Amino acid sequence: VDTFNRMITEAQEKMEQADTYDQAATKMAALKGDFNRPLNTVPVTSNDVAIYDAMDTTARIKGDYKPASFIKGLPAMAQPLWVQEQMGDNVKDEARFMTDTFVKWFQSPSDDFFWKTASPDEVKALQEDTDAEGGFFVPEAFLANTIHDTGVPGSQLRPICNVIRVASKDGYIPTMASATWAAIAEEAAPTESTPTVGQVTFSIEKSGGLIKVSRELLDDSAINLPNLLSQIFQEAAGQFEDTGIIGGNNTTQYAGIMADSSVAFYTMAGATSVIGADLIGTYYALNAQHRGNASWVMKSAMAALVNSIAITAAGVHSIPSLTAAPADFILGKKNVLVDSTSTLGSTITSTEKIAIFGDFKSYYIFDRVGFTIRRNDSLYMGNDQVGFFATRRGDGQVGLAAAFKIPRAA
Repeated sequence: VDTFNRMITEAQEKMEQADTYDQAATKMAALKGDFNRPLNTVPVTSNDVAIYDAMDTTARIKGDYKPASFIKGLPAMAQPLWVQEQMGDNVKDEARFMTDTFVKWFQSPSDDFFWKTASPDEVKALQEDTDAEGGFFVPEAFLANTIHDTGVPGSQLRPICNVIRVASKDGYIPTMASATWAAIAEEAAPTESTPTVGQVTFSIEKSGGLIKVSRELLDDSAINLPNLLSQIFQEAAGQFEDTGIIGGNNTTQYAGIMADSSVAFYTMAGATSVIGADLIGTYYALNAQHRGNASWVMKSAMAALVNSIAITAAGVHSIPSLTAAPADFILGKKNVLVDSTSTLGSTITSTEKIAIFGDFKSYYIFDRVGFTIRRNDSLYMGNDQVGFFATRRGDGQVGLAAAFKIPRAA
Protein backbone atom coordinates (compact mmCIF):
# COMPACT_ATOMS: atom_id res chain seq x y z
CA VAL A 1 0.00 0.00 0.00
CA ASP A 2 2.81 2.41 0.85
CA THR A 3 4.50 1.69 -2.48
CA PHE A 4 1.20 2.21 -4.34
CA ASN A 5 0.58 5.57 -2.65
CA ARG A 6 4.11 6.67 -3.44
CA MET A 7 3.67 5.75 -7.13
CA ILE A 8 0.42 7.73 -7.31
CA THR A 9 2.15 10.80 -5.86
CA GLU A 10 5.04 10.49 -8.35
CA ALA A 11 2.57 10.05 -11.22
CA GLN A 12 0.73 13.23 -10.25
CA GLU A 13 4.02 15.15 -10.14
CA LYS A 14 5.00 13.78 -13.56
CA MET A 15 1.64 14.86 -15.03
CA GLU A 16 2.00 18.37 -13.65
CA GLN A 17 5.54 18.58 -15.06
CA ALA A 18 4.32 17.30 -18.43
CA ASP A 19 1.59 19.97 -18.51
CA THR A 20 4.21 22.65 -17.80
CA TYR A 21 6.41 21.39 -20.66
CA ASP A 22 3.44 21.24 -23.01
CA GLN A 23 2.44 24.84 -22.25
CA ALA A 24 6.03 26.01 -22.77
CA ALA A 25 6.24 24.18 -26.10
CA THR A 26 2.96 25.78 -27.24
CA LYS A 27 4.22 29.26 -26.39
CA MET A 28 7.56 28.58 -28.14
CA ALA A 29 5.78 27.45 -31.31
CA ALA A 30 3.70 30.62 -31.30
CA LEU A 31 6.78 32.81 -30.86
CA LYS A 32 8.65 31.02 -33.63
CA GLY A 33 5.67 31.55 -35.90
CA ASP A 34 5.71 35.32 -35.21
CA PHE A 35 9.46 35.63 -35.78
CA ASN A 36 9.53 33.55 -38.94
CA ARG A 37 6.49 35.15 -40.56
CA PRO A 38 7.68 37.42 -43.45
CA LEU A 39 6.78 41.09 -43.40
CA ASN A 40 5.42 40.82 -46.95
CA THR A 41 4.14 37.42 -47.98
CA VAL A 42 4.25 38.61 -51.60
CA PRO A 43 7.19 40.69 -52.88
CA VAL A 44 5.93 44.13 -53.92
CA THR A 45 7.37 47.18 -55.59
CA SER A 46 7.29 50.65 -54.06
CA ASN A 47 4.51 51.58 -56.49
CA ASP A 48 2.43 48.59 -55.37
CA VAL A 49 2.78 49.70 -51.75
CA ALA A 50 1.56 53.19 -52.61
CA ILE A 51 -1.66 51.88 -54.19
CA TYR A 52 -2.18 49.03 -51.71
CA ASP A 53 -5.83 48.41 -50.85
CA ALA A 54 -6.45 46.81 -47.45
CA MET A 55 -9.62 45.16 -48.80
CA ASP A 56 -7.73 43.53 -51.63
CA THR A 57 -6.72 39.89 -51.09
CA THR A 58 -3.35 40.54 -52.80
CA ALA A 59 -4.71 39.48 -56.21
CA ARG A 60 -4.07 42.91 -57.68
CA ILE A 61 -0.61 43.16 -56.11
CA LYS A 62 0.32 39.77 -57.51
CA GLY A 63 -1.01 40.73 -60.92
CA ASP A 64 0.92 44.03 -61.03
CA TYR A 65 4.11 42.60 -59.55
CA LYS A 66 7.39 43.72 -61.15
CA PRO A 67 10.50 41.81 -60.04
CA ALA A 68 13.60 43.55 -58.72
CA SER A 69 15.32 42.90 -62.07
CA PHE A 70 12.65 44.93 -63.94
CA ILE A 71 14.59 47.58 -65.90
CA LYS A 72 13.27 50.98 -64.99
CA GLY A 73 12.18 53.10 -67.97
CA LEU A 74 11.55 50.17 -70.34
CA PRO A 75 8.02 48.90 -71.15
CA ALA A 76 7.01 45.37 -70.22
CA MET A 77 7.41 44.07 -73.78
CA ALA A 78 11.04 45.26 -73.90
CA GLN A 79 12.10 43.52 -70.68
CA PRO A 80 14.45 40.52 -70.92
CA LEU A 81 12.65 37.17 -71.19
CA TRP A 82 13.75 36.00 -67.73
CA VAL A 83 12.27 39.19 -66.27
CA GLN A 84 9.01 38.72 -68.15
CA GLU A 85 8.69 35.22 -66.71
CA GLN A 86 8.67 36.66 -63.17
CA MET A 87 6.23 39.51 -63.86
CA GLY A 88 2.66 39.52 -62.53
CA ASP A 89 -0.25 38.44 -64.75
CA ASN A 90 -1.39 42.01 -65.45
CA VAL A 91 2.09 43.08 -66.53
CA LYS A 92 2.46 39.96 -68.67
CA ASP A 93 -0.88 40.74 -70.36
CA GLU A 94 0.35 44.28 -71.06
CA ALA A 95 3.55 42.97 -72.63
CA ARG A 96 1.60 40.39 -74.66
CA PHE A 97 -0.84 43.02 -75.96
CA MET A 98 1.96 45.40 -76.96
CA THR A 99 3.85 42.64 -78.76
CA ASP A 100 0.78 41.30 -80.60
CA THR A 101 -0.21 44.81 -81.72
CA PHE A 102 3.28 45.53 -83.00
CA VAL A 103 3.35 42.23 -84.91
CA LYS A 104 -0.06 43.00 -86.42
CA TRP A 105 1.12 46.43 -87.58
CA PHE A 106 4.39 45.00 -88.92
CA GLN A 107 2.61 42.29 -90.95
CA SER A 108 -0.10 44.60 -92.35
CA PRO A 109 0.08 45.20 -96.14
CA SER A 110 0.12 48.95 -95.52
CA ASP A 111 -0.28 51.51 -92.79
CA ASP A 112 -3.70 52.51 -94.16
CA PHE A 113 -4.92 48.91 -93.96
CA PHE A 114 -3.82 48.65 -90.34
CA TRP A 115 -5.45 51.91 -89.27
CA LYS A 116 -8.73 50.82 -90.88
CA THR A 117 -8.77 47.39 -89.18
CA ALA A 118 -7.16 48.17 -85.84
CA SER A 119 -9.20 48.25 -82.63
CA PRO A 120 -9.37 51.46 -80.56
CA ASP A 121 -6.91 50.03 -78.02
CA GLU A 122 -4.47 49.06 -80.78
CA VAL A 123 -4.68 52.48 -82.43
CA LYS A 124 -4.08 54.12 -79.08
CA ALA A 125 -1.07 51.93 -78.47
CA LEU A 126 0.63 52.94 -81.66
CA GLN A 127 0.89 56.70 -81.28
CA GLU A 128 4.53 57.26 -80.50
CA ASP A 129 4.38 60.86 -79.36
CA THR A 130 2.51 60.06 -76.12
CA ASP A 131 3.60 57.29 -73.77
CA ALA A 132 0.07 56.39 -72.70
CA GLU A 133 -1.01 56.12 -76.34
CA GLY A 134 1.82 53.97 -77.57
CA GLY A 135 5.08 55.71 -76.80
CA PHE A 136 6.02 52.72 -74.64
CA PHE A 137 6.53 50.80 -77.89
CA VAL A 138 9.63 52.91 -78.44
CA PRO A 139 11.85 52.05 -75.47
CA GLU A 140 14.66 54.30 -74.40
CA ALA A 141 18.11 52.83 -74.83
CA PHE A 142 20.15 52.62 -71.66
CA LEU A 143 23.83 51.72 -71.81
CA ALA A 144 25.29 50.42 -68.59
CA ASN A 145 28.37 52.61 -69.00
CA THR A 146 29.26 55.86 -67.31
CA ILE A 147 30.96 58.85 -68.93
CA HIS A 148 33.13 59.81 -66.00
CA ASP A 149 35.33 62.90 -66.06
CA THR A 150 38.30 61.86 -63.90
CA GLY A 151 39.74 65.37 -63.86
CA VAL A 152 43.51 65.63 -63.79
CA PRO A 153 45.35 62.36 -63.07
CA GLY A 154 46.12 61.74 -59.40
CA SER A 155 48.59 59.57 -57.47
CA GLN A 156 51.33 60.33 -60.00
CA LEU A 157 54.00 60.82 -57.33
CA ARG A 158 53.21 58.03 -54.85
CA PRO A 159 54.84 55.30 -57.03
CA ILE A 160 58.19 57.14 -57.11
CA CYS A 161 58.18 58.13 -53.41
CA ASN A 162 59.22 56.09 -50.39
CA VAL A 163 56.02 54.74 -48.79
CA ILE A 164 56.21 53.45 -45.20
CA ARG A 165 53.38 51.90 -43.15
CA VAL A 166 53.48 53.18 -39.55
CA ALA A 167 51.65 51.96 -36.45
CA SER A 168 51.43 55.19 -34.45
CA LYS A 169 50.08 58.70 -34.88
CA ASP A 170 53.41 60.48 -34.40
CA GLY A 171 57.03 59.47 -34.76
CA TYR A 172 60.34 60.13 -36.42
CA ILE A 173 63.11 58.62 -38.51
CA PRO A 174 66.63 59.34 -37.18
CA THR A 175 69.16 60.80 -39.62
CA MET A 176 72.96 60.84 -39.47
CA ALA A 177 75.48 62.90 -41.44
CA SER A 178 78.69 61.49 -42.87
CA ALA A 179 81.95 60.95 -40.97
CA THR A 180 85.25 62.71 -41.75
CA TRP A 181 87.82 60.62 -43.63
CA ALA A 182 91.34 61.99 -44.09
CA ALA A 183 94.93 60.93 -44.56
CA ILE A 184 96.91 59.99 -41.41
CA ALA A 185 100.63 60.78 -41.19
CA GLU A 186 103.03 58.31 -39.62
CA GLU A 187 102.73 58.32 -35.82
CA ALA A 188 99.96 60.91 -36.10
CA ALA A 189 96.48 60.73 -34.64
CA PRO A 190 93.49 60.13 -36.96
CA THR A 191 91.05 62.93 -37.59
CA GLU A 192 88.20 62.69 -35.13
CA SER A 193 84.63 63.59 -36.13
CA THR A 194 81.19 63.39 -34.59
CA PRO A 195 78.47 62.78 -37.22
CA THR A 196 75.51 65.08 -36.77
CA VAL A 197 72.39 63.17 -35.76
CA GLY A 198 68.95 64.53 -36.58
CA GLN A 199 65.46 63.32 -37.26
CA VAL A 200 62.62 63.53 -39.73
CA THR A 201 59.38 63.76 -37.76
CA PHE A 202 55.89 62.88 -38.94
CA SER A 203 52.45 63.64 -37.55
CA ILE A 204 49.53 61.77 -39.08
CA GLU A 205 46.78 63.94 -40.57
CA LYS A 206 43.37 62.87 -41.88
CA SER A 207 41.70 63.84 -45.14
CA GLY A 208 38.58 62.59 -46.85
CA GLY A 209 35.13 63.31 -48.24
CA LEU A 210 31.44 62.47 -47.99
CA ILE A 211 28.79 61.75 -50.62
CA LYS A 212 25.12 61.17 -49.76
CA VAL A 213 22.95 59.07 -52.06
CA SER A 214 19.19 58.56 -51.90
CA ARG A 215 17.91 55.09 -51.14
CA GLU A 216 15.86 55.10 -54.33
CA LEU A 217 18.92 55.81 -56.47
CA LEU A 218 20.85 52.95 -54.87
CA ASP A 219 17.91 50.59 -55.36
CA ASP A 220 17.11 51.53 -58.96
CA SER A 221 20.49 52.38 -60.49
CA ALA A 222 21.72 49.95 -63.14
CA ILE A 223 25.27 51.17 -62.42
CA ASN A 224 27.20 49.84 -59.43
CA LEU A 225 27.18 53.17 -57.57
CA PRO A 226 29.27 52.13 -54.53
CA ASN A 227 32.02 50.93 -56.86
CA LEU A 228 31.87 54.16 -58.91
CA LEU A 229 31.96 56.31 -55.75
CA SER A 230 35.01 54.40 -54.53
CA GLN A 231 36.74 55.13 -57.83
CA ILE A 232 36.09 58.87 -57.80
CA PHE A 233 37.08 59.12 -54.13
CA GLN A 234 40.42 57.45 -54.89
CA GLU A 235 41.02 59.80 -57.81
CA ALA A 236 40.33 62.84 -55.62
CA ALA A 237 42.58 61.45 -52.87
CA GLY A 238 45.41 60.99 -55.37
CA GLN A 239 45.10 64.58 -56.62
CA PHE A 240 45.09 65.88 -53.03
CA GLU A 241 48.19 63.83 -52.21
CA ASP A 242 50.12 65.03 -55.28
CA THR A 243 49.34 68.63 -54.34
CA GLY A 244 50.60 68.02 -50.80
CA ILE A 245 53.85 66.38 -51.92
CA ILE A 246 54.70 69.32 -54.17
CA GLY A 247 53.68 72.30 -52.05
CA GLY A 248 51.81 71.14 -48.93
CA ASN A 249 51.72 73.38 -45.84
CA ASN A 250 52.70 70.64 -43.33
CA THR A 251 49.58 71.46 -41.29
CA THR A 252 46.49 70.20 -43.08
CA GLN A 253 48.54 68.57 -45.87
CA TYR A 254 51.87 66.85 -46.32
CA ALA A 255 55.08 68.86 -46.05
CA GLY A 256 55.69 69.98 -49.63
CA ILE A 257 59.06 69.85 -51.35
CA MET A 258 58.67 73.36 -52.76
CA ALA A 259 57.63 74.70 -49.34
CA ASP A 260 60.79 73.32 -47.69
CA SER A 261 63.29 76.15 -47.25
CA SER A 262 66.16 73.63 -47.18
CA VAL A 263 65.61 72.61 -50.80
CA ALA A 264 67.95 74.67 -52.99
CA PHE A 265 67.03 76.50 -56.20
CA TYR A 266 68.83 76.51 -59.52
CA THR A 267 68.48 79.97 -61.08
CA MET A 268 67.71 79.85 -64.80
CA ALA A 269 69.24 82.17 -67.37
CA GLY A 270 66.03 84.02 -68.25
CA ALA A 271 62.95 85.31 -66.48
CA THR A 272 60.42 84.45 -69.18
CA SER A 273 61.77 81.42 -71.07
CA VAL A 274 63.55 78.10 -70.61
CA ILE A 275 66.56 76.97 -72.64
CA GLY A 276 68.45 73.70 -72.86
CA ALA A 277 71.24 75.05 -70.65
CA ASP A 278 68.73 75.54 -67.81
CA LEU A 279 67.86 71.84 -67.81
CA ILE A 280 71.49 70.78 -68.05
CA GLY A 281 72.43 73.19 -65.26
CA THR A 282 69.68 71.84 -63.00
CA TYR A 283 70.75 68.28 -63.79
CA TYR A 284 74.34 68.85 -62.71
CA ALA A 285 73.42 71.10 -59.78
CA LEU A 286 72.03 67.98 -58.11
CA ASN A 287 74.80 65.99 -56.45
CA ALA A 288 75.91 62.92 -58.41
CA GLN A 289 74.83 60.43 -55.73
CA HIS A 290 71.21 61.56 -56.13
CA ARG A 291 71.09 61.74 -59.93
CA GLY A 292 71.04 57.98 -60.48
CA ASN A 293 67.42 57.58 -59.33
CA ALA A 294 66.26 61.13 -60.04
CA SER A 295 63.06 62.16 -61.82
CA TRP A 296 61.65 65.38 -63.22
CA VAL A 297 58.23 66.58 -62.05
CA MET A 298 56.43 69.39 -63.86
CA LYS A 299 53.07 70.38 -65.32
CA SER A 300 52.06 69.49 -68.87
CA ALA A 301 52.11 73.16 -69.89
CA MET A 302 55.73 73.40 -68.79
CA ALA A 303 56.61 70.15 -70.57
CA ALA A 304 55.23 71.72 -73.76
CA LEU A 305 57.65 74.64 -73.35
CA VAL A 306 60.56 72.28 -72.69
CA ASN A 307 59.75 70.20 -75.77
CA SER A 308 59.60 73.42 -77.83
CA ILE A 309 63.19 74.44 -77.05
CA ALA A 310 64.92 75.49 -80.30
CA ILE A 311 62.00 74.04 -82.27
CA THR A 312 62.54 76.57 -85.07
CA ALA A 313 66.29 76.98 -84.84
CA ALA A 314 69.45 74.96 -84.87
CA GLY A 315 70.64 73.41 -81.64
CA VAL A 316 69.18 71.04 -79.07
CA HIS A 317 65.81 69.57 -80.05
CA SER A 318 63.54 67.53 -77.82
CA ILE A 319 61.28 66.37 -80.67
CA PRO A 320 63.06 65.45 -83.90
CA SER A 321 59.91 65.82 -85.99
CA LEU A 322 56.18 66.39 -85.61
CA THR A 323 55.52 62.75 -86.50
CA ALA A 324 57.33 61.52 -83.36
CA ALA A 325 55.74 61.52 -79.91
CA PRO A 326 57.34 63.70 -77.23
CA ALA A 327 59.74 61.74 -75.05
CA ASP A 328 58.80 60.81 -71.49
CA PHE A 329 62.40 61.51 -70.48
CA ILE A 330 64.53 64.62 -70.11
CA LEU A 331 68.30 64.04 -70.15
CA GLY A 332 67.62 60.35 -69.65
CA LYS A 333 65.49 60.83 -66.51
CA LYS A 334 61.75 60.14 -66.39
CA ASN A 335 59.52 63.19 -66.61
CA VAL A 336 56.39 62.81 -64.41
CA LEU A 337 53.58 65.19 -65.35
CA VAL A 338 51.41 66.42 -62.47
CA ASP A 339 48.57 68.72 -63.48
CA SER A 340 46.80 68.93 -60.11
CA THR A 341 46.49 72.32 -58.44
CA SER A 342 49.91 73.03 -56.97
CA THR A 343 52.64 75.65 -56.70
CA LEU A 344 54.35 74.34 -59.82
CA GLY A 345 54.33 76.97 -62.55
CA SER A 346 52.39 76.65 -65.81
CA THR A 347 54.02 79.71 -67.40
CA ILE A 348 57.46 81.22 -66.97
CA THR A 349 57.56 84.54 -65.16
CA SER A 350 60.13 86.12 -62.88
CA THR A 351 61.18 83.77 -60.01
CA GLU A 352 58.61 81.17 -61.12
CA LYS A 353 59.43 77.61 -59.96
CA ILE A 354 58.94 75.51 -63.06
CA ALA A 355 59.79 71.95 -61.93
CA ILE A 356 61.32 69.66 -59.32
CA PHE A 357 64.32 67.47 -60.13
CA GLY A 358 65.50 64.91 -57.60
CA ASP A 359 65.42 61.46 -56.08
CA PHE A 360 61.85 61.11 -54.81
CA LYS A 361 62.83 58.06 -52.76
CA SER A 362 64.11 60.71 -50.35
CA TYR A 363 60.52 61.87 -49.87
CA TYR A 364 58.73 59.72 -47.31
CA ILE A 365 54.98 59.01 -47.26
CA PHE A 366 53.86 57.66 -43.88
CA ASP A 367 50.64 55.65 -44.20
CA ARG A 368 48.85 55.11 -40.89
CA VAL A 369 45.57 53.96 -42.43
CA GLY A 370 45.39 53.78 -46.20
CA PHE A 371 42.38 54.66 -48.32
CA THR A 372 39.15 53.43 -46.71
CA ILE A 373 35.51 53.89 -47.70
CA ARG A 374 32.62 53.23 -45.32
CA ARG A 375 28.88 53.06 -45.90
CA ASN A 376 26.47 54.40 -43.25
CA ASP A 377 22.81 53.49 -43.67
CA SER A 378 21.63 55.02 -40.39
CA LEU A 379 23.02 58.55 -39.99
CA TYR A 380 20.92 60.15 -42.74
CA MET A 381 17.87 57.92 -42.36
CA GLY A 382 15.69 60.98 -41.68
CA ASN A 383 15.98 61.84 -45.39
CA ASP A 384 16.22 58.17 -46.44
CA GLN A 385 19.77 58.70 -47.66
CA VAL A 386 22.92 56.60 -47.41
CA GLY A 387 26.27 58.21 -46.63
CA PHE A 388 29.56 57.09 -48.15
CA PHE A 389 32.59 58.26 -46.14
CA ALA A 390 36.10 58.02 -47.61
CA THR A 391 39.18 58.81 -45.53
CA ARG A 392 42.94 58.48 -45.59
CA ARG A 393 45.34 59.04 -42.69
CA GLY A 394 48.98 59.73 -43.34
CA ASP A 395 51.76 62.27 -43.64
CA GLY A 396 54.53 63.17 -46.06
CA GLN A 397 57.94 64.63 -45.26
CA VAL A 398 61.14 65.55 -47.10
CA GLY A 399 63.72 63.09 -45.85
CA LEU A 400 66.78 64.63 -47.47
CA ALA A 401 66.55 68.16 -48.87
CA ALA A 402 69.85 67.77 -50.74
CA ALA A 403 68.24 65.13 -52.95
CA PHE A 404 66.14 67.80 -54.73
CA LYS A 405 66.74 70.84 -56.91
CA ILE A 406 64.11 73.34 -58.09
CA PRO A 407 64.80 75.23 -61.33
CA ARG A 408 63.56 78.80 -60.87
CA ALA A 409 63.28 81.57 -63.41
CA ALA A 410 65.64 84.51 -63.05
